Amino acid sequence: MINVANINRLDLNLLLVFHCLMMERSVTRAASNLNVTQGAISSALKRLRLQYEDPLFVRTGTGMVPTRRALEIAPKVVEALTAVTATCASTSRARQDTPQRVFNIAMSDDIESYLSPDFVEASREQGISFAFHQTNSTLWKQTLSDPDIDLVLCAEPKELTSQFSAQVLFSSSYSCLYDGPRLNLKSPLSREDYLSHEHVRISFDGRRGFVDDLLESEGIRRHVCASFTHFGGILPILAFGRAIATLTTFAAYSYARIARLTVSPVPIYVPSFRIFMVWNVKRNGDPHNQWLRNLVVDRTRRLQHVSSP
Repeated sequence: MINVANINRLDLNLLLVFHCLMMERSVTRAASNLNVTQGAISSALKRLRLQYEDPLFVRTGTGMVPTRRALEIAPKVVEALTAVTATCASTSRARQDTPQRVFNIAMSDDIESYLSPDFVEASREQGISFAFHQTNSTLWKQTLSDPDIDLVLCAEPKELTSQFSAQVLFSSSYSCLYDGPRLNLKSPLSREDYLSHEHVRISFDGRRGFVDDLLESEGIRRHVCASFTHFGGILPILAFGRAIATLTTFAAYSYARIARLTVSPVPIYVPSFRIFMVWNVKRNGDPHNQWLRNLVVDRTRRLQHVSSP
């Protein structure tokens, strides 16, 4: 068991000072090894003595001699530092190997519009490269049948089985996207404005979407000027036309930045959903895949604040 309270009181860097003093038996040589001043070593030793309630090292004519207490804890300190070093070495090896690979990530284009700039930035920082592929919550399993695909990012994957591992990345809902100045509409949209304007539909089959179902349950039929099976197709219509689109919140903010469009909450009830990261269970122990999954988690963490309904 790890006593978090005890560890929280101890600067773990002090253990490195303790180890160097145990090995060198000299403040001067310990300071040289750690590239710090002798005063810093003396200060660290003072804190160690307070922490362990023992002198730990006694200065003699032949150097710093460890006390019985120091000799008792020395093997445990070595064990702890060795374990930490091993984790750092594992991470380092994975990072050294990653430039030899192209990471293949499959996702729908709304997720891609928001995350791909972050991933490309990561590729510059880490010296890696990405290939982005199209998929969705229905086709994800077919996509992962390709052995070159490392990960799939999609909404609520259908038919998830024990062959696959999955992790929830973030939750989202929907927003409206439109050219505010062109339509003379501010944010937030009123329900009246939402229902009186033309709409662009995005749906899997291009024929019907969840907004149609929601409105028709109230006996309302919206005027759809164009339908698309992918999100990227709506940008020219919104930028040069007079329509409103209802789409995932994270994509709405992404496209708004690209085309200087207006984002608004949807003035009717819309559901929320979750975005998952899915991979083949056989890759659970793959250090490259683990590194990639950690990167995705890190790069999507801020979406919890952007995409909440």
